[in-house]
Amino acid sequence: MSKTFRHIDLGKLLPVGGIYRGLWRRSLSKELLGGFGLAVVMVGGGTLGVNYALLRSHLQDQVAARALSITQGIQFATEGAIEAGYTSMLDRVVQNYATLPAVEEIAIVSPEGMTISDSSGLLKNQVYAYRYPQLRDAINQSATTGVETRIRWKWKGKPVLIQILPFTSVLFGTTGKRGVAVAIIDLNQLEAELWQTFTTSTLTILSGTGLILVFMGLLIHYKVIKPLQNLNQAITASKETGSFALPEIIPPNEIGFLAKTLDAVFRELEAFDKLHREVAQRRQAEVALRESEARERAKSEQLAEALKNLQQTQAKLIQSEKMSGLGQIAAGIAHEINNPIGFIYTNITFVNEYFEELVGLLKAYETNYPHPSGQIEELRAQIEIDFLLEDFPNILSSMKSGTERIRNIVLSLRNFSRLDESDRKKVDIAEGIKNSIMLLHHRLSPMPNLNDNGKNRGKITVIEQYGDVPLVECYPSHLNQVFLNLLNNAIDAIEELADKNVSTIPASGQIKISTSMAAPERVAIKIKDNGIGINAEAQSHLFEPFFTTKPIGKGTGLGLSVCYEIVVKMHGGELNCHSTPGIGTEMVIEIPIRQYD
Repeated sequence: MSKTFRHIDLGKLLPVGGIYRGLWRRSLSKELLGGFGLAVVMVGGGTLGVNYALLRSHLQDQVAARALSITQGIQFATEGAIEAGYTSMLDRVVQNYATLPAVEEIAIVSPEGMTISDSSGLLKNQVYAYRYPQLRDAINQSATTGVETRIRWKWKGKPVLIQILPFTSVLFGTTGKRGVAVAIIDLNQLEAELWQTFTTSTLTILSGTGLILVFMGLLIHYKVIKPLQNLNQAITASKETGSFALPEIIPPNEIGFLAKTLDAVFRELEAFDKLHREVAQRRQAEVALRESEARERAKSEQLAEALKNLQQTQAKLIQSEKMSGLGQIAAGIAHEINNPIGFIYTNITFVNEYFEELVGLLKAYETNYPHPSGQIEELRAQIEIDFLLEDFPNILSSMKSGTERIRNIVLSLRNFSRLDESDRKKVDIAEGIKNSIMLLHHRLSPMPNLNDNGKNRGKITVIEQYGDVPLVECYPSHLNQVFLNLLNNAIDAIEELADKNVSTIPASGQIKISTSMAAPERVAIKIKDNGIGINAEAQSHLFEPFFTTKPIGKGTGLGLSVCYEIVVKMHGGELNCHSTPGIGTEMVIEIPIRQYD
């Protein structure tokens, strides 16, 4: 559908095109995808690094275990074969063990150092140490002490592990010396097996990570970014044509809800435009009535009363339409933000649990392998593991605090947007005031270059003093509107005073809010500022419709008029103003605790 507005500047009323362009440049979807990808890469890379380091450190144990197993098997077979005189069978045993993976050479040496059997077949009945003089001392030590020996050595230009295991036999006599079984293990081959295992796991993890990132990218593109682009194009076109056309392809999710909300807002704006024309026509009628006042003085009082009623009706209608549109926008934005923030907030706990589990795993590795290799130490220093373990919980805590802040803002938007709650109910007045302060939090921060004139306004401090006040029976949404209008006026007054400040020191404002019992059955709410103040002449017209003390373009003259209607006529209370120019203003609201029909 298409809606046309002749008298409304959409660029001023709804600068949403610029907002969505900013959303496109700083997309929450892109940030989520980028953060998710970075986390997956960091965890995957860290896991691969730790996995490789553990495999590397475990290699020594594997080599030692394999060498010990081989030499123990040879020892058992050798003792029996030597005593039985089956030397030929012993040669076959040695040859069989030599065919095992990574085994380079097997030899059996007598207590005298003679080769009983070897896998090469070249050293039999020869002194074994002649070929490997570097092993002479190690073989003699094992044969004499009966303790196994393990040596790392360069053999034929490659690193090997030499395992020497002593054994006894009744044929060796009582000399105290023993025969030894010698096994030479190729470390390069075992490292090749390690690299194959590591490469397979790395490719598996990288493939899974890539598929996850591609899937998430496509999902976010088609479910979030593309619909937002279509909606952004429609809104941008509405600024040029003056009409809004709902995009044809909008998914039935939160984005679709947002699009329908915008369409409803534009329809409300059309009604506002119609009302604006009616107001203009009625103002023309007011001019005609004033010109006829001289001719029909007798009817002047009746016309004045009718004009007053007309102005009040206009103020109510305009404010009602304005707050209705504002409520729909606030409710739509609150709903749109709540779902993704809820997703992030609930998943932070799981992320923290997973991180603690990974830390526990890492600590378990450190406990079981207290002396890692130099490569692990280098990797730990490179990734700054201690800083990472210390800083990551702080990041999660900061994210959780930020999401809780956003959830509180969303809750305040929801509470404020309940404009359809027309029934009376008992509420806590302080809660409504706090929600209004939350919505105006952005206006309380320091503002440099106020109104583009180089003046600076410092932070506005809000002092809240809530007395022991019971629940008040009232119309909550309308009272929230009163609090918001009065707080807005207080901030405007402080900014106007700061605008006239001649000092180079930024002026800081203060708003004091207090609640107390004014009488046994009445509650008083006071909102006091140290702004520019209101002169006595203006105070006498303060609650008249369309009267304003603000500069042209900043006020409509409806805020205090509507506040007066809500407090006095709707709740049977009082709204009074006490102000001194240059000192500040205090607005005092008094309403009964109970409403009587």
